[in-house]
Amino acid sequence: MKKILISSFHYEINYGALLQAFALQKSCRLFGYNTSHNDFIPKFYSFYPYYLKKNILICIYHWIKRCYFIYIKKNAPWKNIINSSFNELLRSPLKLSTKADILITGSDQVWNHNFIWGREKIYFLGFGKASAKRISYAASLGVSSWPKSFEKKVLPYLNKFNAISVREESSVTYLNTLGFKNVTCVCDPTILHNSFFYRKNFKLNSKTDISSPFIYRIRTQVPREVSYILPSKFTEIVLRDPNNKTLVTEWLSYIDNASFVVTDSFHCAVFCILFHKPFLVLPNQSTGKGMNERFSTLLGKTNLEYRVLSGEENSEEILKKLNTPVDWNKIDSILEEWRNFSANWLKNALEN
Repeated sequence: MKKILISSFHYEINYGALLQAFALQKSCRLFGYNTSHNDFIPKFYSFYPYYLKKNILICIYHWIKRCYFIYIKKNAPWKNIINSSFNELLRSPLKLSTKADILITGSDQVWNHNFIWGREKIYFLGFGKASAKRISYAASLGVSSWPKSFEKKVLPYLNKFNAISVREESSVTYLNTLGFKNVTCVCDPTILHNSFFYRKNFKLNSKTDISSPFIYRIRTQVPREVSYILPSKFTEIVLRDPNNKTLVTEWLSYIDNASFVVTDSFHCAVFCILFHKPFLVLPNQSTGKGMNERFSTLLGKTNLEYRVLSGEENSEEILKKLNTPVDWNKIDSILEEWRNFSANWLKNALEN
């Protein structure tokens, strides 16, 4: 049996990052491969180059803050945020990259230069056997283009890839300009599986009583106009809250049982669509605006672009967007077609 090693953000204390790793590994195993994730786990964040544009004291402050955050999170018990069975699935027997016949990078923002600067070798598969097949599955750049210095670093790695797929349509165009003509846009790994898959694997139970709204945010504040439409009772999880100990299963259940969802998370929006939940997206208005590209492809494909708030709407306009009827059967058909296309691309990349 051929062995696959995946380089991804499976180590992140982030529900979407964990679930995309879980979903991709499951898909590869369904194709009959012995699949595991790269053991590489960074101990500290790199000194991000974009901080150098700021005052040096601010630069040092943000770097220390990030290092402290990841230190606290990495030393917290995994059980605080992840089920033990899920953890066992990600940590499989294959440990040595020299034994892997196929190397995969993806999904999530494994090609975002702001996240991996200094670790290009890991996420552009510059390791392992020379004869190993190298594939990217739904790799996300998180930006419209890379800095020239980053391009120079990663192009030699990219030239060794056997098959390249990305998560955003804009990335196809950009990589084409760099000379890579056979780039394909595929769905995020989480979309390779339907709602039944997640309800079964995580033993989700839909509540029969009246549900409440669910607010999940990574960094974006909830606008005042949105807060006006919220009832007195709702559930809110802030990923970066040090006191957050919500399990993956609990997080999925909150989405599955919500009356509606407000989020700035790409993967939360994915599960809203899979679970047929009305939702609103809070776009990133800060330095990470390029990260909004991931919403463009997902919501453009499903004709749900209007679910993204511009920040200019009043409460009445927000309610109108939220309450706009959705033909979930049509969206399920769109996702199934996209799912089959993407799964076939992955299978062919693995086999040919």
